[in-house]
Amino acid sequence: MADNKKEQEREELHRAIWAIADELRGAVDGWDFKNYVLGTMFYRYISENLTNYINRGEQAAGNLDFDYARMSDVDAEEAREGLVEEKGFFILPSELFCNVRARASMDVNLNETLERVFRHIEESAKGSQSESSFAGLFDDFDVNSNKLGSTVARRNERLAKLLDGIALMRLGSVDEHDIDAFGDAYEYLMTMYASNAGKSGGEFFTPADVSELLTRLGTVGKKKINKVYDPACGSGSLLLKALKVLGKDAVVTGFFGQEINITTYNLCRINMFLHDVGFDKFDVACEDTLTNPQHWDDEPFELIVSNPPYSIKWPGNDNPLLINDPRFSPAGVLAPKSKADMAFIMHALSWLAPNGTAAIVCFPGIMYRGGAEKKIRKFLIDNNYIDCVIQLPDNLFFGTSIATCIMVLKKNKPDNQVLFIDASNEFVKVTNNNRLTYENIEKIVSCFTERTEEVYFSHVASYDEVMQNDYNLTVSRYVEPEDTREKIDISTLTERILLTIQDQNKLRAEISQIIEEVRTDKKNSLVSLIEKYCPDGVQYKALREVATVSRGGSFQKKDFLPAGIPCIHYGQIYTKYGLFADSTFTFISRECAQRQKFAKKNDIVMAVTSENIDDVCKCVGWLGEVDIAVSGHSAIIHHNQNPKYLVYYFHSEAFFAQKRMLAHGTKVIEVTPDKLLDLMVPLPPIEVQNEIVKILDAYTSSTDTLMTKLTEELEACKKQYEYYRDALFSFAAENEEVK
Repeated sequence: MADNKKEQEREELHRAIWAIADELRGAVDGWDFKNYVLGTMFYRYISENLTNYINRGEQAAGNLDFDYARMSDVDAEEAREGLVEEKGFFILPSELFCNVRARASMDVNLNETLERVFRHIEESAKGSQSESSFAGLFDDFDVNSNKLGSTVARRNERLAKLLDGIALMRLGSVDEHDIDAFGDAYEYLMTMYASNAGKSGGEFFTPADVSELLTRLGTVGKKKINKVYDPACGSGSLLLKALKVLGKDAVVTGFFGQEINITTYNLCRINMFLHDVGFDKFDVACEDTLTNPQHWDDEPFELIVSNPPYSIKWPGNDNPLLINDPRFSPAGVLAPKSKADMAFIMHALSWLAPNGTAAIVCFPGIMYRGGAEKKIRKFLIDNNYIDCVIQLPDNLFFGTSIATCIMVLKKNKPDNQVLFIDASNEFVKVTNNNRLTYENIEKIVSCFTERTEEVYFSHVASYDEVMQNDYNLTVSRYVEPEDTREKIDISTLTERILLTIQDQNKLRAEISQIIEEVRTDKKNSLVSLIEKYCPDGVQYKALREVATVSRGGSFQKKDFLPAGIPCIHYGQIYTKYGLFADSTFTFISRECAQRQKFAKKNDIVMAVTSENIDDVCKCVGWLGEVDIAVSGHSAIIHHNQNPKYLVYYFHSEAFFAQKRMLAHGTKVIEVTPDKLLDLMVPLPPIEVQNEIVKILDAYTSSTDTLMTKLTEELEACKKQYEYYRDALFSFAAENEEVK
């Protein structure tokens, strides 16, 4: 229970952080603005980290009231050399995040101030062991970019707002030393930026669930590893997953990676610091891994995890030096120039320690394509380097929906078998992407560890079996997919069709009876009720006499969540109008809900804007027990009538002419709440309203059920057709009869 509460609090914190980050960007594209949010978060972190480090030392020495943030720059300078040696960097008290932020709103040169502070931080590491870790770290934080504003004043206003926003993120106070909150929030923000960036930027980040699977595959049976390496490290999420899986001190020597994109390279280094990895525990380089690898002096590596770019171009045979490169030469052939996937595999294998494991996400084509890639597969199999191939579900990654694979490499295998795992169905759908759950990961890792055979899931193939399959490593060649097609019992199916037709005929009779009762005006019919309660006829009244109208609140795309506070969005009224109690419309965050208007039981929610006159004034009568938030393009009608009666009337032809007079606008058609109150509505006594609702409910229910039955009959007939079609093409023996 405590874990659930902690996870809920974590999710609420994440939503609050994203709301702040998204609000800060204003009109700037989120992908472009990420460097400002993440860079400012890093600036806050190192400022608080350094302050906390110094304060603890002073307090331990008995100086309990000491606060580095209030110290003079002159006095602080005396500690510069020692702090750079211990922490890798130095920040003057006046240049700490908290102090720059306190002066920001009054600093007309805030852009220059931040530029100077960032330069001083980078320069503080020059000539020290940490120089490479800090050099150019703030290059992507352009304080003079037009993206922040067209004038210096506007840019400074945005920068001040940025400092305030990051300060408001509840990431733990200095006294709590809650470093994990920074790393966790940073990873969450990168996930959100990647998921919203689409193909343009999502490739820089491997989702946390895939990262965890790769790391767990690579660390089976180990509590500590010497070094972890990623040849295409992106923002470093894969490297850092070893911290979560094994623990903070389990990576003894450190983290090593290489990234070709300078912006992503900077994100990776920031990510390391925010996860409390010291400058002396990581070495991340910015270069082309395949043609200019930077860690010859650090290999081999006990753990290699990577999600390299899929099928990118590389020099290949155009560079005569590469065929003699010790990383690629053992295979006797280079990966194709148009597809570098196998080059990354060979690079990882070359730098893998004898006791190590490499887990690499692969484009599926490398498992079956011919030519040079087949020759490299043959080399890997013949020399017993491939331990396992795992087929992943599709749509796991940002920016691509393809179903990728994982290749696991080892150098000292106890046998020459290859384990194949079909994990294509091991996922849950979350918003636009699929995700691996804890149970999915456990099932895959357990099978990998135990090397078990499971029908439709896993198979252990011998060397001979792989060779007989012509070195094709596609998982479906070895693991038979389960046939999930429905097995048709034609006799039962035919009986079901007949029963469905009987039900339809019964419903048609009920509908005819309802129509007949209305048409012939039997005893106690609607007309009799009207004569009884309305001897002078039904009176029309303005809606304002029986109701009040208010406008809903504003929703944005970022407010919608898979779970949260239920809401009615005006777009859903267009398609779901007429439903009277349905709490599954959609959901918004709790933070968004705090500024919304709510519909209560029996209220009517009406769409008041649309590009189509037919959709304006469509509505839902809310009969749910919980209050439900309402969007700003809708109106809430609180009244004292039968809600279903009013809803039926608002959808009637009698109301359509009034709607045309109420609405205004050409491209966007709108009906204001004030205009709604002028509506003239026929309002007989409640007894008459109830009778009308009773008749229309019965008719609606019967016709809806009839439509369902018709659909069921059509679906069953389709299956019946498919059965007989397939039977006719089976060419049964003469003595067999098609039933």
